[in-house]
Amino acid sequence: MKISMIEFIGDELTNRSEALAIFGIIEIDQITFDQIERCVTILKIEVDRDKLFDELINVQSTFKEIISYRESLSDQIKKYIGISEFNCDKIEETDEECEEFIHKSSTPAPDHQQNNSRVRPDQLWAYFLSKISPYCEELKKLLCFVYSIPCSNAFTEGVFNHMKHAWTPSRNSMSIEAIASELKIRMNGKMNCDEFFSYVQNERELIQCARGTQKYKFKKSS
Repeated sequence: MKISMIEFIGDELTNRSEALAIFGIIEIDQITFDQIERCVTILKIEVDRDKLFDELINVQSTFKEIISYRESLSDQIKKYIGISEFNCDKIEETDEECEEFIHKSSTPAPDHQQNNSRVRPDQLWAYFLSKISPYCEELKKLLCFVYSIPCSNAFTEGVFNHMKHAWTPSRNSMSIEAIASELKIRMNGKMNCDEFFSYVQNERELIQCARGTQKYKFKKSS
């Protein structure tokens, strides 16, 4: 019974991975509606399939139009995403990660594919959705669901690691809300220490809150 259950779960995960792999394909015009329908069925998402079909045709037509531009696709995405964000993601990726994210064709790739070998599929889809918005509600619903699925538990482990350093024995009287706020700043903040120090110098309300006792469970006696 246990073995059959493990095999069932393994097959289900394999089918899901194979179905979702189409969203790692940079050549959007190669995706078929049958593949999209399979994803919808496996993920059990409620969508209007007729609208979804029309939206896929629309985005594929837009893809063919955009890759015909003189400006490379990667440069267009840089302008949309932001050069700093695009370059940062590009540096952090390893060759192994690129193999996972980027569709590799066994046949010689067209010029636009060779010029955009470092394009991330999630950024590509975000760019194309912005081009056909608001006429992509069903496709957007599917993509948002797909890209919200974590590929590993690394981010979660990172949060727990930050929490361990934030909630030390010497700070065990801090409220849950204060620790949660600190974690949000650590995980989402873009400033370095010097920039943050300069920023808070002019934020009197923030300094006053930091000096206050609201962050503690108990009330300090004067």
